[in-house]
Amino acid sequence: MTMATYKFHQLDVFTRAPLKGNALAVFPDARGLDDRTMQALAREMNLSETTFITESKSATRRVRFFTPASEVPLVGHPTIGTWWLLAERKLIDIAANGDVRVTQETGAGVLPVRVTMAGGRPTRVVMTQTLPQFEDPVTDCAKLGKALGGDARTVVRKPGPQVVSTGLPQMMIPVKSLDVLKNLPSGGAGMTLASFLKDHGTDCAMCYTMETVSPDATVHCRMFAPGIGIMEDPATGSAAGALGSYLVWHNIVRPHNGVARIVVEQGLEIGRDSRIDVEIEVGNGGEITEVEVGGEAVAVIEGEVRL
Repeated sequence: MTMATYKFHQLDVFTRAPLKGNALAVFPDARGLDDRTMQALAREMNLSETTFITESKSATRRVRFFTPASEVPLVGHPTIGTWWLLAERKLIDIAANGDVRVTQETGAGVLPVRVTMAGGRPTRVVMTQTLPQFEDPVTDCAKLGKALGGDARTVVRKPGPQVVSTGLPQMMIPVKSLDVLKNLPSGGAGMTLASFLKDHGTDCAMCYTMETVSPDATVHCRMFAPGIGIMEDPATGSAAGALGSYLVWHNIVRPHNGVARIVVEQGLEIGRDSRIDVEIEVGNGGEITEVEVGGEAVAVIEGEVRL
């Protein structure tokens, strides 16, 4: 019996150092794979996300994003890593130099991606996320602090925690200090945190402090999503866009010439140091008009699956 083979690549994203950043598996030609098989392959890869690429009638490519448990409409580091790979391997028609605009068909709609090329190789990939949606602030900060594995003083009350979406709802959680944030257990208090988040319409807790380790970083982050099997994510592009929007919305970071630039450091606590660049464009009336998240990647593994 003839077996079908599917090539895959594994990259580390939001880093240029192998074995840092956030790992991603990409199937650059997923023709012939049905939904069930894609989900099974994502489970087999056992990374936070796996992407499957097919042709699209409305965009440069269709990209589908799977965690080991389910398909999700849009995520950050898989977008960056997917387009880095397609450009680096010349699997798309792309100029050798300059900024090139491509589009991806996703569960959140058709969205643009900008690939910066130099000498035929990518140097940066930037995704455009959807405009932010802000939910009501979370008021029970003491309960949330305990759910994070801390105490009643762990979470800062002003500006309070808030669910923000730039494609995927995630809770932005200001934490008292860098030391407090570093000492939280991965996954917080586990299912207690998962239940708290679920009650507020999300699975993801993006915890942050404006104290940083690197002097060129703006904000230090840790992201927990125990309800979907991610105890701690090394780099969360979707949450970085939402966090940037939150920081601008609450005047914690102010724009210069209409653009707020934010550097997110993440993953240090688990040895997967990551850097995410966020740009928030702001209109004359203070409204957010565009959310961009970018970074680098490095390919580390390639292989094939026989089915």
